[in-house]
Amino acid sequence: GKVAAPADAYSAKGLLKAALRDDNPVLLFEHKLLYGSKGRESAGGLELTCEVPSEDYTIPLGQAQIKKEGSHATVVATHLMLYRCLKVARELEEEGLSLEVIDPQSLIPLDKETIYSSLAKTGRLAIVEEDTLTCGWGAELAARVAQEALYHLEAPILRIATPDVPIPFAPHLEKEVIPSEERIKKEIKSLC
Repeated sequence: GKVAAPADAYSAKGLLKAALRDDNPVLLFEHKLLYGSKGRESAGGLELTCEVPSEDYTIPLGQAQIKKEGSHATVVATHLMLYRCLKVARELEEEGLSLEVIDPQSLIPLDKETIYSSLAKTGRLAIVEEDTLTCGWGAELAARVAQEALYHLEAPILRIATPDVPIPFAPHLEKEVIPSEERIKKEIKSLC
């Protein structure tokens, strides 16, 4: 099977069409807070709308997208965390830190080549996810980097994730466990 994780409407259409045409089972996960205006506040006020062509197109499963070029650290994130990381990257740019932000777009297959090429340039990796620290997709990516691209690293891999606790039902408590922009910024600064 395959797993796709679109972060915007353009990717959602392209990945869904690719999934429908694939001979294997494909799971496509979307984030409810990225729908319409609901997600703007959660995404740090960033504009979430994008142009979606009416004509037919697909995005190949296993093709990551570099959302922002950078040189000091590689940040890999999906869904809502991608937008929080892009906002943090813009803020850190003003402080002299340049982050390369990558949207994997699909987790299985994973575009390791794009991520490893970025690591060869930056030497540092931060994986930001809403999953729990244990058994999340970031743990798999970290294991693969440690096995296949260790010599690109100049610092330990940084994993910013939800602690291994049940997600609280109350919204104000949920905000405490899911990685915030402040936490992402603070931890990435310490990595750099």
